[in-house]
Amino acid sequence: MGVDVGDFLKQYLGAFFGVYLTTTAKVFAVSVFIQTSLFSLVNLGFSLWNRSVVKWYFLVGSVLFIECLALFQSMIMFPQIYGEFFFFRYPSFAPFLYFLTDTISPMFFNFVLGILVLLLFVILGRHVYLHKNKESFFAILHVLVLGFLHSHGLYLVGLLYFVFVNLQGKHYENVHTKTYGLLLIFLLFLYGLPSFWMGISSLRYSEEKGKPPIFILSADSLRYDKIGEKINGQSITPNIDLFTKDSFVFHDHHTTIPRTFPSWADTLTGKYSMEHKIRDMFPSPEEKQRIGSPSFPTIQQILKKNGYDHFAIGSFAADIFPRANFGFDEVYAPNFNARIMTVQRTAETQILIMPFLVGSWFSGEKYLEELDGLSTWGDGDRLLKRFDSLVSERGNSPYSITYFSSVIHFPYTPAFPHYKRFTNPHYYGKYKYLKFVDPTDSSLPNQEEISQIRSLFDSAVYAFDQEFGEMVGYLKSKGIYDDAIIILTADHGEALYEDIHGQGHGEHLRGESVTHVPLMIKFPKSSKFESIPSIEKNFDGITSSIDLVPTLLDYFEIPSQLEYPGKSLLTILGQRDWDEDRFVYSETGIWFSDVGNHFFQKQRIPYPNILSLHQVVPEEDYQIMITDPIYRETIAFSKHRSIQNSNYKLIYIPTREGVRFEFYDRKKDPLNRNNLYPNHPMASKMKEALYKTVVKWENASLAGEYLIPSSLSDINEN
Repeated sequence: MGVDVGDFLKQYLGAFFGVYLTTTAKVFAVSVFIQTSLFSLVNLGFSLWNRSVVKWYFLVGSVLFIECLALFQSMIMFPQIYGEFFFFRYPSFAPFLYFLTDTISPMFFNFVLGILVLLLFVILGRHVYLHKNKESFFAILHVLVLGFLHSHGLYLVGLLYFVFVNLQGKHYENVHTKTYGLLLIFLLFLYGLPSFWMGISSLRYSEEKGKPPIFILSADSLRYDKIGEKINGQSITPNIDLFTKDSFVFHDHHTTIPRTFPSWADTLTGKYSMEHKIRDMFPSPEEKQRIGSPSFPTIQQILKKNGYDHFAIGSFAADIFPRANFGFDEVYAPNFNARIMTVQRTAETQILIMPFLVGSWFSGEKYLEELDGLSTWGDGDRLLKRFDSLVSERGNSPYSITYFSSVIHFPYTPAFPHYKRFTNPHYYGKYKYLKFVDPTDSSLPNQEEISQIRSLFDSAVYAFDQEFGEMVGYLKSKGIYDDAIIILTADHGEALYEDIHGQGHGEHLRGESVTHVPLMIKFPKSSKFESIPSIEKNFDGITSSIDLVPTLLDYFEIPSQLEYPGKSLLTILGQRDWDEDRFVYSETGIWFSDVGNHFFQKQRIPYPNILSLHQVVPEEDYQIMITDPIYRETIAFSKHRSIQNSNYKLIYIPTREGVRFEFYDRKKDPLNRNNLYPNHPMASKMKEALYKTVVKWENASLAGEYLIPSSLSDINEN
C-alpha cells in the first residue's frame, strides 16, 4: 500500500503481542538457518582444503566478509531498502551508501561472490579427485542440500536438517557409496523437477478458437502524460511507444477513483465504487464481500464460465487482490495485514541477512513471502519470472493474467541501474533514492528536491517500461503476442507538485495528473478490428475505467442482465470521438490525515485521521479495516466528486459551510487554476449530469445541494 507501517504497529503491539512473538520467531528462524548455512559452507571449504580445524575467529571473520560483500551488492541494487537505516537511524553512514552507488557496479560484488562459490566447488572437485571417499560424497550432498533449501526458502526443513547432521556426527562414513549416488541423483531430480513439471503441465492446456489469452498489464500511478515523454531527446517509455503502433490508443482515459483498491474494484466489476461500496483502501468485511457477489461479478468470474482461468501477479500495491473475491484462480501477490507488517519491520532490522531475503544475490527471495509487500523493493525481475512461468505453462489456452507493477508508486523505487537513469548524480539530499508521501506535511520541497523527486518518478516509469518490454518480448518469442488481447492501463496517476497539487493521489481531483491514465488495447490479429488502419486507432474522446468490462463482454458476445454505467469501446473503434457529448465520473479516496495546510484540507468536511479510524480484525486475518458504519458514512458524504467531458471539468466539494463547486476548462487550464463556476454556460449542465449520475448509481438523495449517500445497510435491506 505504500504507507508507513510503523505507526500501525505501535497502535497494536500490545493487543497483538502474540502475533509479534510468532512473527519475530519466524524471522529469527530464517536468520539462524542462513547464518548456520554460511558457517557450515565456509567451515567445509577450509576443512577440505587443509584438513585442519578452522579457528573460530577466522571462521567468523570469513562469514562476516561474505555477508558484507552480499550486503554491499544489495545496497547498490536496492538502496531504497536500506534507506531507513542510512537516512533515519544512522544518517552519518549515508556517504558510504553514496560511495557504493556512485562508484561501484553490483557486478563487481557478484564477480567476487561468484569466485568464492566457484572456489568451493573447485575444492569439492579436488577432494573428490584426490580421495574419492565417503567424506567427499557427503560434502557434495551437503552443499547441494543447502543450495536446494536456500533456493526454495525451506528454512524449517533446513533447521531440522542441521539438527540431524549434528546428531549423526561421523556416521556418514557408515553409509554405502551407492546410497550416496542415489541421494545425489534424487537431489538433482529435485532441482530439475519444477522445469520438468511445467513441461508436463503445459501439455494439459491447448488453444481454443475464439478464446485468446488476455493480458492486463498495468502499473500503479502511471500517468498518461508520461507515455512518450522525452528527456534529453530520449523517450522514457520506448517499449510502450512501440506497442502503440499495434494497439488502439484512448488518449483521454480516466480512472473513477484515484486509490488502488476501489479503482481496481471499479475496473474489474464495471461498477462505480459508490454502488459496490469499496470506496477506500480499508473496506469492512461486509463491503469487500460484495465484490464477486451476483450483483457485482468481476470480469474474471464472468469469463470463468467461458472456460478461462485467471491469475494475478504483483508486488506491494497488488496486496488488494488477496483481500477480496476478484475471481482469480491464483494470486501471486502479497497480502496486507498487521501480521505481515510485523514480519517486514522485524526483517528490516536484520541488515546482514536482508540481501539473502530479497534474493539480490543467489536467489533467496522465497524465505519470507511477506517481503513481497515491501514498498521499498521495486525490483520487477521476480514478477517477470512468475509471468514467464505462467505463460510458458499456459501458452495460447484460455486464461488471463493481470500484472500490476508497483515500481512507479511512491516511494518510486526502481532497482539498479534504473534509479540512476534520469536523476541528478550530484544530488545528495534525503530524496536521492526514494520519496514517501507524508499526508501530514504540506510544506513544499525546494526546486532541487522537486526536480529529484520527479526524476525518480520518471526513472520508475522507465523501469516499468522495461518490464513491459520484457513481457511483450516474451509473448512474441512464444508465438502468443499476435493471438492475444493485451491491455495496458493504470489504476490512477500521481501529483508531483504541479501548482499547489502536492504529491500523491486520492486527496483531490484538480489537474490532469491524478485521474488521467493510459489505456491501450491490442486485439488478436484474427479479429475484425485489426483491419482498421493504424492511423485510425487513436481515439480522442473521453473514456473511463468502467468501460473495460462492457468492452470485453461485447468482444466475447456475453449477454448480461446487469446494467453497467460504462460503455463498450468496440462501438467507436476507428472513430476519433463519441457522437454524443459524453461525461465521466470520478471521486476522491479517503484522507489519511486530518492535519496540514493543503488546499483540500481547508475545503473538506473533517473526520479523524486513519490511525483513529481503523481497526485490526483478527477474524479477517488481522486485516486493517474501517468497520464503524458512522465513520464509513461520513467518509462517503465528505468525498469530492467530479464529472468531466473532453473540454470541461466540474468538481463538487461539500464543506461545513455548504457545497462549493469548481469548474475548469481542461484544454486552456489543465492545472485547474481559474475557477469559472458559475458563469460558464456548461456549468449548470454538468452539475445536473453529476447529480443525475450519483442519484442513479449510489441511490443518493439530496439535502439542498448536498448529496446524501445511501448507507450499506439500506442497500442490503433492499
